[in-house]
Amino acid sequence: MPIGRTAELSVLSEIKGHPLALYSDFRRLFAGRVVSAVGDKFFAISIAWWVLSQAGENAKFHLGLVMAVNVIPVVVFGPLLGTVADRCDKRKVMLWADAARAALVFLLAWFLFSGNLTLALLYGLCFAVSAFGPLFESAVAGSLVRLTSLEKLSQAVAADSSVMQVSNVIGSALGSVLMAVIGVAGAFAFNAVSYLVSFAAVFSIKKSLAPGIGSGASFWTQFKDGLSYIFRNKPVLALITAFAAFNFFVGPILIIIPMLVKFTLKAGVAWLAVFETFFALGSTLVSVLLSFKKSYRNIYGWFFVSLLLMGLSFLGLYFTDNRYVMCALLSAAGSALGLGNAVALTLFQHTVPEEMKGRFFAVLTTLCYAVLPLTFMLNGALADIFSPGLSILLNSCAVLALSFAVLFLPRIEMKMGGLKV
Repeated sequence: MPIGRTAELSVLSEIKGHPLALYSDFRRLFAGRVVSAVGDKFFAISIAWWVLSQAGENAKFHLGLVMAVNVIPVVVFGPLLGTVADRCDKRKVMLWADAARAALVFLLAWFLFSGNLTLALLYGLCFAVSAFGPLFESAVAGSLVRLTSLEKLSQAVAADSSVMQVSNVIGSALGSVLMAVIGVAGAFAFNAVSYLVSFAAVFSIKKSLAPGIGSGASFWTQFKDGLSYIFRNKPVLALITAFAAFNFFVGPILIIIPMLVKFTLKAGVAWLAVFETFFALGSTLVSVLLSFKKSYRNIYGWFFVSLLLMGLSFLGLYFTDNRYVMCALLSAAGSALGLGNAVALTLFQHTVPEEMKGRFFAVLTTLCYAVLPLTFMLNGALADIFSPGLSILLNSCAVLALSFAVLFLPRIEMKMGGLKV
């Protein structure tokens, strides 16, 4: 058989064996999540541009504040909502979360359309919308192995982690076009509709996602068990702490990119979309490639590489104002983010007991997000007083230092032979 034909058959075999091809329920969930995540990206771009355009001379600080408001509910409610996800039918949990978010975002769109949207209303409604995020994501994290299989779990994790990256590419590429056509209020309404699409996709899932045996303990007992699992497991806690530090120093890129576009490059929203697209493209490409990878070795080495690449990419942004070089650096940073997320989530999915995954991933998200309000406000103030460039320099140096610290973390003991750390 010709070499080209053999390669073609090998590729087809890999595609047919992919979790998205094998499991229809996982495919439905994936499709719904991509659509709603695209809506979320439109929403985020619209909010950032509206605040920078309407908040006056303190616009940079207000952008940092509104980003902080979006993550505070995750910190405050995350562990409790993770316990709810473990105790309840995860399909119903996802449906309630989608319905609530759709209603709240429609309300936000109406206030903006009618000319009654204020910063205070924006903060309040963004807080309410974000409060349902941990509920949905905890239910998803606890459902992956049921919707696929243990054998395909690593690939399913990488595919699921690519949802945000795929949606970022689409959302960033089309965000400015959408706002030009239907305005910021229209972008808000689109996000609300995207939640309804996700609702329909989840509603069509046939696999039972009801809680398993052992879920009869009281709410507070399960809540405390989840916290105990994490805080008494030193290797797990050490790695989560490293993630929290990583989020503290990398998270500000969400507000720094719009600032670079508007105040350093003095460009329009089209360049914001271009930068966001290149960042997402890098992450998407790596996530998609890893979704075909069946096992990993030396996971902590992969973490080191992802952090090192991220730090070097951010450091490069400090030394250039060439828009095309910045695109390349943001693409490299996105690749590093996609790599780190995929290997980390795979590690946790294979080590955390299934009945505790909702609580675990809720606490993981809470600890990682807990640092974001502070870093958003600090970096917003730092950029306001000095420059976005100084913020980039300080954070990139910190990420480089963190990359080497990861090599000295205590190792998590794996329970799956295909993964060796």
